[in-house]
Amino acid sequence: MIDTQTDFPEDVLHLRKERHELRDRAGVLLDTAADRSEPGRVARCGRRRTGPTVEVWVNPEGGAHFRGLETCGSIWTCPVCASKIATRRTAEVEALTQAHMTAGGGLYMATLTLRHKSFQSARELRWQVARAWEKAQQGGAWVRLKADLGIIGTVRALEVTHGKSGWHPHLHVLIFTGAKLSERRQDDLEAALWARWSSAVRRVDGTCDEKAFHLREASTASAGAAYVAKWGAGQEIAKGAHKDAAGQSVWDLLKASEHDARAGRLFVEFATAFKGARHLTYARGLREWYGLRDPLPDEELALEGYQHSEVIDTETGEIIAQETGRVAVFDSGTWNRVIRLKLTADILSAAIKGGTEAVEFLLSQHDCHSYFDAREMPAPNYKPPPSPHKRAFDPGGGFGSMSEVMAALKTWKENHL
Repeated sequence: MIDTQTDFPEDVLHLRKERHELRDRAGVLLDTAADRSEPGRVARCGRRRTGPTVEVWVNPEGGAHFRGLETCGSIWTCPVCASKIATRRTAEVEALTQAHMTAGGGLYMATLTLRHKSFQSARELRWQVARAWEKAQQGGAWVRLKADLGIIGTVRALEVTHGKSGWHPHLHVLIFTGAKLSERRQDDLEAALWARWSSAVRRVDGTCDEKAFHLREASTASAGAAYVAKWGAGQEIAKGAHKDAAGQSVWDLLKASEHDARAGRLFVEFATAFKGARHLTYARGLREWYGLRDPLPDEELALEGYQHSEVIDTETGEIIAQETGRVAVFDSGTWNRVIRLKLTADILSAAIKGGTEAVEFLLSQHDCHSYFDAREMPAPNYKPPPSPHKRAFDPGGGFGSMSEVMAALKTWKENHL
């Protein structure tokens, strides 16, 4: 029996619905721009089945998710996957920062930017900022700086906003030192890092402003983790479509695209420019230093089979799985109707609030009934779905190859017609 959370915060459920709606909008924008005859990965995410049925699972912590659906795993363009990935990336980074600070190490947060013009493309600026950071960490001077200040590694996050002066890609960098630095040594670190960054930016034909350069000590392990891994997290997507000193986030542009065609074009430009870019990069050997596992790829973190309420062991870095329970199973026809009516977020909310009965009541309100009853079906031994790049089920429906399917169909016709 699943104990559902009847008092689950309504604002959380509202944000879930908003993310699902934004994912649909992103899929339409990207497919229209590419003029596809076949929907792209974002358009298929959370919609296309990977098997004959779709299941809804909940856990005692209050989370709910679907199983049996394709997942795009895009942190840049899919609000649903971005929220999952950022949440779990934050836990991964926090395990590292906590271990480091417990060992007596120092942790410092740096913001690295470059000047940009409105006519510069997102692709050009993305290349400049990433290449500048690469150059800043090259050469004997960087090796000597690390040895002098006790720098044992960095974690770099790439982010981007859009404002009056165009695209604004920037880096959030966590700097790990073997011990906490005195105020004088912190000043030395700030001056040395600024000198290397400004020099590297000039080498890629860019310029930067010292006023936009920031370095400060992380107060807690969680603050450091949120600083680099927050992209796409719930609080980021929850922000209204607005402009401030930092400009609009990508999610702001996606929200505004509903009534602003230019915002839609900017979102598509961003998606094209940042495709394949790494949001988070660890210095080699940094996690191994504390015996933590390698971070999982974005595609695995975004799979629907994982839980929102995962607990990660800070010593081993391993995910401690939460108990789950299945509350609904949809046949293909029912699921197709759910997609047409855009009920995915509502179904998850109903599952959280009232389990199977609430999901069935929601479906009945829309004249929609599943062929299967989750209470009468034994729960399977679930395995996480495969990579989105691989086909998750055989089109033969269990017969094997397509030639075997045709042979079986021929035999059936001979015996029944």
